[in-house]
Amino acid sequence: MPHFYTSNVTDKSSSRENHGVPYMNITADEIDLHPITRCIELYIIPIICIIGVIGNTLSTIIFMNKTLRNSSCSIFLAVRGMSDNGFLTTLLIPWISRTFRLELGSTNGVCQLIVFLTYVCGFISVWMVVFVTAENYIRICRPFIVSRICTPAKAKLVVAALGLTAVALYNFPFWAMTPSSCESYPILYNVVQGLVYTDTVLTLVFPFVCIALLMTAIVCDLVRSYKRRNHHRAPSTRNNRNPMAKVTKMLFAVTISFFVLNLPSHVSRLRSTLINMTTGGGLSSLDQAVGQITLLIYYSSLAFNIVLYISFGSRFRCVFIEVFCSRCKDHISCMASNNYEKHNIEQSTSVLLLRNQGTKRVPIHQLTDENDVNNDC
Repeated sequence: MPHFYTSNVTDKSSSRENHGVPYMNITADEIDLHPITRCIELYIIPIICIIGVIGNTLSTIIFMNKTLRNSSCSIFLAVRGMSDNGFLTTLLIPWISRTFRLELGSTNGVCQLIVFLTYVCGFISVWMVVFVTAENYIRICRPFIVSRICTPAKAKLVVAALGLTAVALYNFPFWAMTPSSCESYPILYNVVQGLVYTDTVLTLVFPFVCIALLMTAIVCDLVRSYKRRNHHRAPSTRNNRNPMAKVTKMLFAVTISFFVLNLPSHVSRLRSTLINMTTGGGLSSLDQAVGQITLLIYYSSLAFNIVLYISFGSRFRCVFIEVFCSRCKDHISCMASNNYEKHNIEQSTSVLLLRNQGTKRVPIHQLTDENDVNNDC
């Protein structure tokens, strides 16, 4: 995951090579920028940041609405929206400083605070996606423990523990970096580098391994479930929708979009690291432009989540329309459509529960109530 590294805040060439600290001041190095890089840094990034902050704020408001806030996945996604806003703000502040000649980089403590917030927000954001994927796995592959595991109380506890962990791991800018130049103290250089590599493992290796394993398990279980339904159901009922699909569709979209949009920046980051290790030289302006494009794709994963929520989350879409478009009549048909769909599912579908030595036939509405399936995002 691209983060701000401990390069000099005014040294733009080295910071770009390492996806490093956003520079606060303008230097003469701008004449060496590739036109694509200059366009991205001057125009596209602030637009993405502003749109992202607005979209994440709206989505957080919806997830904290009384209709959705009693769901654990809503808490995870609301926290993700706030952490994404924090990350985008740390991108926007240097742009404002550079554009309006504020020279915030020379203000003691500003760079340290930005580095700290970037690491913390990035760490929390990526692990929120891991937790959403894990909840999706539980809802699909272990539906009988949903009521015990996927609760708002446990979600809040997980978020609190993750926040404390992030603060404990990433407070090094305040004691290992100089307040004015934002460089690590020479005696602590190896410590800072070790923390940077640790962050790479915690925000790149572990999350992607966890997401890949969970998604593999989810896909395999969905394939098996599809085959079982087609085998046991009568032909007239095979076209009925799986009620769990309504719960997991948006969570599945969140995970897939995160994986796809983050992969290019990770590949570019790995390539840049290998070039620096093998040649010892800096990146060309074209390589820097390619890196900026992959970073732009990554930033879009932070800025346009509300589009996913509206497109794939039926309840989110209805609450969004009800809250922000209360005078429109569309939300009435939306809620009616969902209620009609739920009524058809309850009337036409039943689930086989294997318990101990026997098999019991239970209506789907009882399973829904037991596992809090309707309390989706």
